[in-house]
Amino acid sequence: MNQDYKKQFEEQGFVILKKVFSKEKLEEVRILQEKIVTYSDMNFEDPFLPWSLEHRNDQGVLFDLYQRHPEFQEMAKNKKILDCLESVLGENIYLYDNSMVYKPKGKRNGVPWHQDFISRPEEPQKIIVWMALDDVTKENGTVQVIPGSHKEGHLPWHRVDGETHHDRVNIEYVEKKKDKIIYAELEAGDVLLFNMLVLHGSDEIHTDRPRRVFRCSYQSMEKKIFTPRQSPIVMRGGSPEFLAKYYNNPYVKPKKKSIPLRAINKLGRILANYGSKTTTNSAY
Repeated sequence: MNQDYKKQFEEQGFVILKKVFSKEKLEEVRILQEKIVTYSDMNFEDPFLPWSLEHRNDQGVLFDLYQRHPEFQEMAKNKKILDCLESVLGENIYLYDNSMVYKPKGKRNGVPWHQDFISRPEEPQKIIVWMALDDVTKENGTVQVIPGSHKEGHLPWHRVDGETHHDRVNIEYVEKKKDKIIYAELEAGDVLLFNMLVLHGSDEIHTDRPRRVFRCSYQSMEKKIFTPRQSPIVMRGGSPEFLAKYYNNPYVKPKKKSIPLRAINKLGRILANYGSKTTTNSAY
């Protein structure tokens, strides 16, 4: 990230990189996204559910595509994106989570104002990366942001159970900042990077123009390594020398659980797997 970009990122909390992905790559993942939605609508069993969240076609979120479909791995590992992330996160970076966010016509596809991971103030900083598969404009529901809002830290929030974006900033705060709202419009192939604490959301839109974005969040490996599901995936760095510097406490092997407790845990996993087909999962 050059100095102009870095200054903008520090001051406003976001930057836009132009024309990162080729037309050929975009067409490949657009076709794949349509196939994923069609397959998901068939309501077949999902072999990834023990580790992933269930796709939410009703609200326009497809979860953990990096792990499910190799075509998305190239996008998440893009050198231009990682070079920019390195200037903020350092040279050892891992993928925290990933999903496709889109606007299904005729569905509840609006995203309320929020900060990402607002309910996890104890976790380290993350950078969110939006990779536009289509032209993303005000008319088809691009993200709205309030520049500089990341400087105010974690804002007052509340939870709405059963929604993909369930943790929301209290609306009275947004009302005070309405005059600063901007629409972060992108051309297909552009990439938006923003601080997780930038206040953002998007309108409910019903148009024939698709608005598909591959969304990834990244974190430094120098801080606590944790993911909400699946497992940490190193994007850059992570050498043995690095690990020896930051992770050098003696390893203490966990005590083996008793046979009755292991049986109870196994039964719990079976019931949880069954229940995941009928309960609502949450996105971040």
